[in-house]
Amino acid sequence: MQVERDMARRVARLEGLLARRMGLRRGPLALRVKRARGALPEAVRRDLLALAAARQGAGHPKIARQIDARAMAQAERRVARFLKGPVLRERRVTRRVRWKAARVLNLALIALGAMWFAMWRGLV
Repeated sequence: MQVERDMARRVARLEGLLARRMGLRRGPLALRVKRARGALPEAVRRDLLALAAARQGAGHPKIARQIDARAMAQAERRVARFLKGPVLRERRVTRRVRWKAARVLNLALIALGAMWFAMWRGLV
């Protein structure tokens, strides 16, 4: 009973962080992790999936005894550190800057191609 409440509390805390920091609000934790794909590093994804599996098994008496509480606490700390840290914000900003830079480069190439075409046809 204690393990189940403890795991439920841990998972609820991380679900709140995922909702706040990454906008993942719907579905069970495993589904949210799958939706986050590239936004989460592999180690964080692995920890979240382990916590989701432990949460599911915590309700069963025989499986609850097999859950390593210390490992789950460490996994929770690692995930919380990632979700609270500046790394997530930095990645989001970097992704946005790269996307905008790619669009500007594409527009510049199109403009260059249009100018070359105009000069080749003798329009300029």
